[in-house]
Amino acid sequence: MKNKLLLPALGVWLTTLVAAYYIGSFQTDSEVSSNDTIALDSSSSDQSHFGRHTTEDYLTNSTSRITSRKSLRGASAGTTPTGSIKGISQLSDPLERSRQILSLIDSMNPEDFALVVADFRALGMTRQRMSDYNMLLHAWGKVDPLAAIKFAQSKAKSEYAIKEVLASWATNNPNAALAWARENHDSDKANPYLVGIIRGLANANSTLATQVLQELPYSEERGEALRSLAPYIALLGIDEAQQWLNEIEDPKLVSGASAYLANQFSKQDPTIAAEWVSRIADDEARARALGEVVDHWTDQDPSAAKAWIATLPHQDQIKAGPDFVSAYAKQDAHAAADWLDANSNASNYQDLLRKFSEGATRSDPVLALNYGNELNDESSRSRTVGRALWTLYKQDRAEAENWIQNNDVPERVQRHVNKMMDKK
Repeated sequence: MKNKLLLPALGVWLTTLVAAYYIGSFQTDSEVSSNDTIALDSSSSDQSHFGRHTTEDYLTNSTSRITSRKSLRGASAGTTPTGSIKGISQLSDPLERSRQILSLIDSMNPEDFALVVADFRALGMTRQRMSDYNMLLHAWGKVDPLAAIKFAQSKAKSEYAIKEVLASWATNNPNAALAWARENHDSDKANPYLVGIIRGLANANSTLATQVLQELPYSEERGEALRSLAPYIALLGIDEAQQWLNEIEDPKLVSGASAYLANQFSKQDPTIAAEWVSRIADDEARARALGEVVDHWTDQDPSAAKAWIATLPHQDQIKAGPDFVSAYAKQDAHAAADWLDANSNASNYQDLLRKFSEGATRSDPVLALNYGNELNDESSRSRTVGRALWTLYKQDRAEAENWIQNNDVPERVQRHVNKMMDKK
């Protein structure tokens, strides 16, 4: 009987994996290396199960094992499986493509992965292929994480791919994954491999994930790890999330975590999120969390957000105002301008002015220009006016030329105006 990846309940795991890809993940485009792709948390097996094969063996396998296998199982009615990753990747229907990739994975032995993944990468890593690639990557990490990591080091040449394999590995065997991550990092900087560990543990073991998180110093890596963990902590509810925060000693980590949690709570219910944020004692943490609540609530209901801000203590109003007027201006620049005018005596009026102009640049570039041109700081004025003027110029050249003729254009912007006009 053929070895089905040596995995129990593989069908259930694969079905869950596909569903997760189409529901979405917590990763962002900025996290994706140019040499690699987006990946998803999954699970993996202990490396000791697969000690009889070396990575070099995997990297030199021929295609004969795969091409000689029986037709792929599990394809939908009326569709003939291609039997190759190249053929599967050419399918236009994403659901059918995923079904056949899962069937291909189910038909593979551990030693087949290196060749299949290499063939897949040779096709070119387009956005459409990212989730397909990561199904292969995570399935490989599940059966032989060391081989998958070796491949990522030699072929993908990206820490991102390694972190994703570690995320898969850490779900079932966090001790082994952690040992590898620590032993293979020899820099004084934050250990990027721990990010993968935390990503894999975020749902399965948030307690251990938090312990590992606190090993990371203040860094981009810690922010990335926190971004993966926070959604799962938020699912615990306000009270448990607050208890989780209370157990963290690093003030900067508390501040960052508060912002990420506020972001998640605001998506669930901005009213509850607002009440929670108002109780945060640390000023920096509260300020960051306020910004997250303001952004989400203004997007959903600017009138309710405006009313809430008016109830805040004066210092919190000062902190929340810039984020509010920026988000409001994106939706309704004229209404936001009315609010800005009503707050013209605020001690942070210049901040409000700048954020309004930035927010209104696309929704109403003329308003953005008129208000942005009132900024006292010449650098901010030039940057804000220049951006809004270029936006207006692309929308309505005549209107942009009219504004230039009738207004005092910042000197730094004026230098580029003639060139802009000549080129267009």
